Amino acid sequence: MYAHQDWDNGHWGIQTWLERTAWRTLRNTTFGRSTEGDDQPHPALFEDPLLKQVYLMDIALFIGAEHTSYHAVSGMMRCAPDELAEMQLGTQVFDECRHYEVFCKRMADMGVTPEKRLTLIDRYTTPALRSFYDLILEQVDRKDFYAASIAQNLIMEGMAYPVYRYEIRYWSKIDPGLSKTIQGAFADEAHHVGFGEAINRAHVQRIGVDERNRVLKLTHQFSLLMTQTFEEIIHRYIGLYQECANQYMDVMGDVEIFRGRKMADVTEEEQARTVLHEIQDEHRMRLERLGLT
Repeated sequence: MYAHQDWDNGHWGIQTWLERTAWRTLRNTTFGRSTEGDDQPHPALFEDPLLKQVYLMDIALFIGAEHTSYHAVSGMMRCAPDELAEMQLGTQVFDECRHYEVFCKRMADMGVTPEKRLTLIDRYTTPALRSFYDLILEQVDRKDFYAASIAQNLIMEGMAYPVYRYEIRYWSKIDPGLSKTIQGAFADEAHHVGFGEAINRAHVQRIGVDERNRVLKLTHQFSLLMTQTFEEIIHRYIGLYQECANQYMDVMGDVEIFRGRKMADVTEEEQARTVLHEIQDEHRMRLERLGLT
């Protein structure tokens, strides 16, 4: 069907995507919410301005990331090295667009207009996070496929692993429907990272020292921006998250937010720094698997 590629293990392409998404992320949902009606949010989500603000802040951050992702991936299709990569990227564009749509629908369900949504996204996108997004799109604009793929498929999507694991647990008692939606997006992101690892591992084995050093310098830039993004969020918003958590600890307190640790026993700042530590650890391990150390 396609010319053989040394990075292909048979997991990529349109047919695989259809089988995967139909079972793992689309089945029995409407805009990511169960059609059974068994995942209704806590009433306070609509009644308490503080809880609603924190909730919308998280969703705004999701939407900003998905917006960058579908723009980046659609641009990567124009400089992909082979047909199979183009097909895989085509499925990823649709994944990212669908994630964007379901998170926008969740905001609309909360009474947020499209105009207000854009305002919220702009408000909560910190300078470091904006620079992070710009650096991804810069690689796409330069038509540097492998740099763009490492930036998007490994670094950006790789961040979703710890963040989405955390968010699934964080909102599980307040809005189990949102947790399920994030879980579905997580399944997609895992597939995207797998593709990024496969195609870039094969590429790294072929490049010379100068190109390897250039890629390492780029990953270091992203690593710094990841840390700065979390520091900015902690500095600006962690008090708001803590106040909200304290108010709803009777609902959320027994959630096992990290393995063996309940939410009631971990401050919001500790939670944010733990997620960042997990991101950094997984980032290092992913680069090692690529042979980039």
